[in-house]
Amino acid sequence: MMRSVTHLMGSLLMAGTVAVTASSDASGQDIFKSSVEMVPLTVTVTDASGKYVRGLTERDFAVFENGVPQSLSFFASDSVPVDVALVLDVSGSMTADMPRVREAANGLVRSLRPSDRAAVVAVQTSVGMPQQLTTEHERVTAAIDGLRASGSSAVYDGLYIAMKEFARERREHAEVRRQVLVLLSDGLDNASHVSADEMVDAARRASVSIYIVALTNAAPQAPGTPWNVAQERATYTMRALAHDSGGRIFFPTAPTELAAVYGAIAREFASQYDLGYVPVRPGDGTFRRIAVRVVAPATGIARTRSGYHAARSTAGSIVNQ
Repeated sequence: MMRSVTHLMGSLLMAGTVAVTASSDASGQDIFKSSVEMVPLTVTVTDASGKYVRGLTERDFAVFENGVPQSLSFFASDSVPVDVALVLDVSGSMTADMPRVREAANGLVRSLRPSDRAAVVAVQTSVGMPQQLTTEHERVTAAIDGLRASGSSAVYDGLYIAMKEFARERREHAEVRRQVLVLLSDGLDNASHVSADEMVDAARRASVSIYIVALTNAAPQAPGTPWNVAQERATYTMRALAHDSGGRIFFPTAPTELAAVYGAIAREFASQYDLGYVPVRPGDGTFRRIAVRVVAPATGIARTRSGYHAARSTAGSIVNQ
């Protein structure tokens, strides 16, 4: 399939223009950098049956911020490298499922391209990161294979730490990279220091696509019981988290389904578009809604994050979170 990469120069900005430049690394892989931090969007396009729509160009997309059309300053269909944080709930309740968890997570790592990076975040009573972001995928699989289940589950802490790590990466490096978080958990958070609201707020400030694999193998509870009410609230939070980030949530009912779920996530990675724009209105600290549409004659349903916090402008530039 022919690679489609377009750099749209000269996108107008109140303080000047945006320049997205391209160079190549030693392997010939394109490296995209932006001189002004854009609002990056990962966009998934499907038809009415849910099948991925490929082969679109920048002319097939319209982007709106708070209802106002925006001009694209960056577009790529398959050349932007991916950073994946595998957030794995390895609390004691996961003991029997760990072989399937390792197999599924390693399958996703094997699907990554040489330029893609992955990290492992282990969620227990406390949160650890046995492997930070790296292109050395064998180190990632080794970290996954070394995980052992024990303790309680600080899921919100794990998500929060992963998102803060992504935010640090974006601040410190100009390279345009797609950021993705994949969480696997089988139950309720019962050990986090970060609240659900704090975690959700961090997600709204991040440009991270969030995929949640909610393994629902617990015995059914009677409606109205404390456990059931807590489970419904947690499920609502996780659904909203995935939806607002442009990701997806999966509900496998048995560990044997995990490999297929992670395979579906990998296929979605390979079918997405990367867009970027610099807002025509300076940052003012407010939350701004984003909408992406596929325009005629092309057809499809576009899915991306619901919005972002526009940090206040400093020194004539715009910094977007």
